[in-house]
Amino acid sequence: MVKNPYIILQARMNSERLPGKVMMPAGGKPLIGILFDRLGNAGIPVLLATSVNPENDKLADYARKKGVEVFRGSENNVLERYYLAAKSVGADLVFRLTGDNPFVEGTLINNIYNLFLQKGSFRTYISTGLSNTYPLGISVEAFSFKLLEEAYKNATLPGELEHVTPYMHQNQPGNIEIIPFGFELNRSHYRLTVDTEKDFDLFRILVEEFKADTLTIPEIVSLLDKHADLTKINSGIIQRPWK
Repeated sequence: MVKNPYIILQARMNSERLPGKVMMPAGGKPLIGILFDRLGNAGIPVLLATSVNPENDKLADYARKKGVEVFRGSENNVLERYYLAAKSVGADLVFRLTGDNPFVEGTLINNIYNLFLQKGSFRTYISTGLSNTYPLGISVEAFSFKLLEEAYKNATLPGELEHVTPYMHQNQPGNIEIIPFGFELNRSHYRLTVDTEKDFDLFRILVEEFKADTLTIPEIVSLLDKHADLTKINSGIIQRPWK
């Protein structure tokens, strides 16, 4: 029985390709602020997991002003940061999000939560990414604290520590139940993540000209379907694979 679900959102200021992106404004609001607001209707508490590096002080202060809890841990061992963050609030079910995916919304979290309640166990891992149907940047992973703790105790490779969930989605122990969570259409060729300047350009245009921060994910996808010119802004960006 799930008693204490938490959305744990990882973010930091010193991203390699676009430093400071999570605090860059669009429509008068920082990117991370738009994401916080979009998660508000989930009815599940949000915890920002950032690093102890001083450059993240501004990010942590902003989150607290928005009423978001903050945990600060390792810069590079993100798996450890996630585990200790979840442990600090007694989370028994974790929804993993990243700060560079501003269009994730509470409704999607709720839909995944309901699926977990219906079919999940402490050995279940649910992911939108594995479905290869959502636009890149509509990314949510759900897993139990017990499974997170198992990964923390057993994962050793640098990529497992940096990316948190490879132990789960690569099914390292061989007995994890993996459930892809798909979109009704295949729109995996759209980029709604913010990793580069061109990605941010698209994000800013969508927010400032089309009010996409107020739209549902299906409505944003429909908007991109109708305005193919928008998708060309960042279509040439090559996504870095996890190592």
